[in-house]
Amino acid sequence: RMDFSKGIPSEARTLAIVPTMITSTEKIEDLVEALEVRFLANRDDNLHFGLLTDFQDASEETLPEDGPPLLLARQRIEELNEKYRNAKGDTFFLFHRPRIWNARERVWMGYERKRGKLEQFNSRLRGGAQTAFSDIIGDVSILGSIRYVITLDTDTQLPRDAARTLIGNLAH
Repeated sequence: RMDFSKGIPSEARTLAIVPTMITSTEKIEDLVEALEVRFLANRDDNLHFGLLTDFQDASEETLPEDGPPLLLARQRIEELNEKYRNAKGDTFFLFHRPRIWNARERVWMGYERKRGKLEQFNSRLRGGAQTAFSDIIGDVSILGSIRYVITLDTDTQLPRDAARTLIGNLAH
């Protein structure tokens, strides 16, 4: 493996992403706090963090209760970017997908749920899926330079400097 203990090089720029569902404002607060903790334990100019979200399944494309949690997620990600301003661009991102109609399940939902989120996100990084996300917070100009993606579950920790070790293994 490569030794990135002194920092992740720009050619190994990485985004640690958490695929999840937006269910409440309380959950948003927890998700953003956990994202900040992961960042604080793994600070590096070439390591970025994001939430990859959509709403729970519903009988309609949009629900009145969708707005407040999504607005809060947008605000919290913007606040993190302001708090930890980086000369090389934004550190934190939100990628949110709208519900689409699933005729087979007869419900409005995020396309293919978790697997679909990751598939569309990776496609977006490669220049595709330009319309898959209805809301993107963060400076997307760096997305083309993302080399690796670390996918974390909402309850997965990222211990101190663990990202550098993982990325060093990937780069090898």
